[in-house]
Amino acid sequence: MDKELERLNALLAKRDRIRHMLSVIAYDNETACPEGGMEEDGEDIVALSEQIYRIEKSEEFISLVKSLHRRSDFDAFENRLLHNLDLEIRKNEKVSPELRREMDELFQDAYRIWAKARDKNDYAIFAPMLEKIAAISKKVVSLRQDYDPEDPYQSLIDDYEEGFTTEDLDLFFDELEKGILPLLDQIRKADYVPRHDFLSRPVPIHKQEAFSRFLLERNGFDFKRGSLSTTIHPFTSQIGKDDVRVTTHYHEDQFLSNMFTIIHEGGHAIFGQNLPERCFTSHLGEGSLSMGKHESVSRFYENLIGRSQNYIHAIYPFFHDLFKEEMGDVSEEDLYEGANCVFLDNAIRTEADELTYSLHIIVRYRLEKAIMNGEVDFATLDVAWADLYEKMLGIRPKDALTGILQDVHWTSGFGYFPTYAIGNALGAMYLERMRKEIDVDSLVREGNMEAIRHWMSENVFKRAPLLDTKHWIQEITGRRFSAKPYIAYLTKKFSRLYRL
Repeated sequence: MDKELERLNALLAKRDRIRHMLSVIAYDNETACPEGGMEEDGEDIVALSEQIYRIEKSEEFISLVKSLHRRSDFDAFENRLLHNLDLEIRKNEKVSPELRREMDELFQDAYRIWAKARDKNDYAIFAPMLEKIAAISKKVVSLRQDYDPEDPYQSLIDDYEEGFTTEDLDLFFDELEKGILPLLDQIRKADYVPRHDFLSRPVPIHKQEAFSRFLLERNGFDFKRGSLSTTIHPFTSQIGKDDVRVTTHYHEDQFLSNMFTIIHEGGHAIFGQNLPERCFTSHLGEGSLSMGKHESVSRFYENLIGRSQNYIHAIYPFFHDLFKEEMGDVSEEDLYEGANCVFLDNAIRTEADELTYSLHIIVRYRLEKAIMNGEVDFATLDVAWADLYEKMLGIRPKDALTGILQDVHWTSGFGYFPTYAIGNALGAMYLERMRKEIDVDSLVREGNMEAIRHWMSENVFKRAPLLDTKHWIQEITGRRFSAKPYIAYLTKKFSRLYRL
């Protein structure tokens, strides 16, 4: 092996080992750790993060990356690794380990305070912390070479979706809003409403757990290389190549919540379990995937497949047998329509129906921009949140728990939320391509999810670590990124469902 590359790989192997330990502790912190142990877990997370950052800030590491990045004699995985490393070095060049530690400590404190504020349903507890998070986020991005004081949010977008700009996202979200709001207005006036009375019936947790395992295994999740646990706010953690952990949250009176959480998080996990092995041996890792790519897969499985009539047909026999005491009068058609009902009075993003989901993201996107532009009063940001919800979705959250405190994401900064809506649009784009090559509807109806996973592995997963999102979707579909296929999909589906 090239001597310089060998030295860099040794440093990366050390960094990856620390990252692995950090991931395990972070997973524990959000799943099994008691409240009293969270602070100590947080201290360990900060300490390990600092070790990683010191490796990345060392003269040897930076010198090796810069030297190797100037060369062109490496393969695609090595080139992408060097591109990513050089990008991170340039972003963090003026960010000291001390500032990084201050930020990590703040984020750990923020999670605990957010959890306390949620428990007491009191935004005022979290507001000062949110203001500190905004301040340190601005401080960090202001140190970057490409920082634009007129558009500070741009740097955060680039952290999650390289190549996307605020101009791209403004156009994208305007297009989504113009496509969704008229359809939503028609649904408000529709004479037909799908049956959904059964969705709030109590369902024992042990039955929901059995259903969770069934859905994960059916969709292609490998339990020999993964696990399932519970948490406050569901997530998937890629601890390593052969250790991908899914979490969910069970509600006795909202069985549908867990059903689609599992399909969604299982989509993230299936992506991670089917990445090329070189992704890990070359130190690219799961972190080489943008959040938009990841969300496109999770929401592809959750909505484009999981909420389809054909998928409901395939899983209905198991559903009926398992829940016959609770759902014996629920037909296959009832389950399909209930799973796709538009809930006009729902203010919770994670419980949102497929049609209105992106509107929840628009609210967060616009508030994040305002936060980074210094245009908000943190003491009354919960009111601004409620005002925007009323304008966008026609509903007003009743309290902080159903409003500004519902998401965990702002405890670690901003820029993440747009990726959810980007993911919706990406999935619709490659579903169009998939339909041209395989009979998606028949395969899903027959329960042949292995054929779906295989197509995704070959066309979606394989090159995902090597390209930025815009080039990746164009390579898959031959088209530039656009909201149009997603809007067309929503219009066709919900027009039929509500008999418009």
